[in-house]
Amino acid sequence: MKKFCSIVFPVILALMISCNKDKKADTLKDEVADLNQTDSRSEVEFSDKNAQEIYNTYLDIKAGLVNSDAEAVRKSSKKLEGMLEDSKENKQLKATSKLLSLTKDIKKQRDFFVTITDEVDNAISNAQITSGEVYKQYCPMAFDGSGGYWLSDSEEIRNPYFGKKMLKCGSVKEVFK
Repeated sequence: MKKFCSIVFPVILALMISCNKDKKADTLKDEVADLNQTDSRSEVEFSDKNAQEIYNTYLDIKAGLVNSDAEAVRKSSKKLEGMLEDSKENKQLKATSKLLSLTKDIKKQRDFFVTITDEVDNAISNAQITSGEVYKQYCPMAFDGSGGYWLSDSEEIRNPYFGKKMLKCGSVKEVFK
């Protein structure tokens, strides 16, 4: 019996350890998965280079919010703030980008994202889209039922206001071509 235990116990221990490693690996995969990933994306191109940069950086901010990655949101917001020239048209977008870049709380970042979305929508609305589509999406559950809009390069919903809690809550309200 002693010999049996000395053989079986290490085998069982090895199996338990390897099973725990698999669980940890799965958890790690879940943590680094990009929730913003969709099956299809619209490669949007604007005739105006500035509008293109603003839109692309906005999409980075949105992706950070979908993934609940406050640091990624801060970095992209700082980048957006830096690319905007001081002008009357950019004043609100620049100020909100700065606030977003200084905020570490993901919930507050999501609050600021409403203004960022409105301002980016204004900034790109006069630029001609030469290819692709921009999807204006809406979640009626955001902000305690007040709802919230965002822009996307995919028809598939990836909700920046709730992240994985309500990842696919929302609908496409407009398509800009």
